[in-house]
Amino acid sequence: MDSKPFLKSGLMTLLAGISITAAFAATGFIAAFGREQLLGVMVSDWSVQALTILAGRCAADSFFLVLNVVVRHWLMFTLAFVVIGSAVIVLRHRMVPAWVSPVAECAIAIPLLIWLVTVIVRFEAPTVALRGWIVASEQATPLSTAVRQLHPRVAVLAKSSTDYIRAAASASNAPGVTRLQDYYFLNQKDTPGVLLLEASSDRVARDLQSIGFKYRNRDGARNMLLSTYARAVLACLLALLYVVLSAQCPESKFWSDLLGILRSAVIVTSAVATVLVPYVYGKLVDSTLFQDAHVTYLAPSTVSTDQKDALVSGEYPVVSQTDKSISLLSISRGGGNTKIIEVPREKIVQIDFGAQVDALAKISECVSNSTGQGECQ
Repeated sequence: MDSKPFLKSGLMTLLAGISITAAFAATGFIAAFGREQLLGVMVSDWSVQALTILAGRCAADSFFLVLNVVVRHWLMFTLAFVVIGSAVIVLRHRMVPAWVSPVAECAIAIPLLIWLVTVIVRFEAPTVALRGWIVASEQATPLSTAVRQLHPRVAVLAKSSTDYIRAAASASNAPGVTRLQDYYFLNQKDTPGVLLLEASSDRVARDLQSIGFKYRNRDGARNMLLSTYARAVLACLLALLYVVLSAQCPESKFWSDLLGILRSAVIVTSAVATVLVPYVYGKLVDSTLFQDAHVTYLAPSTVSTDQKDALVSGEYPVVSQTDKSISLLSISRGGGNTKIIEVPREKIVQIDFGAQVDALAKISECVSNSTGQGECQ
């Protein structure tokens, strides 16, 4: 047996495995980076194993979300498959004029290109500005930061009674409004940030309605957000399928040049949209959900002589944890200000983990609960 083919195949298998691992790690890095930007705090484990697991979760969630969209609209997808499949069979096995085949490809490429551009401009690009929604600066709260990022013009002119919108409307916090932000469609349409806030709490959705946004209940906003994400993933998959299957070379120079331009445009836009998919996943799908925990501290009064900074036993979202410490999200009652407290494990008597909790919803609850002192629980 010749050892060279065996060694060559083994080397190719090894390189393929390394490439797949690197791709998953890169995908996980992009998702973790987007998540940290939205939260406003570093919480991710940057090991290859953790990033690979995050990438796997992104792939699995994306697959099932796309499958859900396909199942709900099975008739439309079936008709599209039948029409496109029939057209491919006819073009390959029947004599048709030379211009029919490139025209048919253009009829597929142009709508696909428009779809990809729409995904980038209307869904993926607006997520870049969403930052600091869990841990905001000292001069603002996470919800006031979110309102300013979503709708600067309305936040400045708002006359709402809610504390966090008043904070957003104050002269010291209100940002300058550019001409780009004045456009109606950028402020009023179903942008991902609006849907993410509405999906966190019905109270937030009602407050957004009072300053000009359309009201949706929590489940409706969450479903719309996930469906929009699934359609973005579906557009990237269809673009990949188009690039792989498009192989015709028309004899006409006009059609050849036109298809070359369309294919290049689809490749570039699909590459941008595909790279942004894990980024959007980290910010919108796998972002504000944390495991809830009831923490009982060991003699809280001995931890700090300042009663304001004393640790208070209660329920907290767990941001991250290691063998030596655990980081908890602390939310002030009435104001909604947040901070991350890192507690050594030796200071904890007992910790009972519960179900996942949406941190934005918990912040909203603490804003509405203006009575009492200490941490919001």
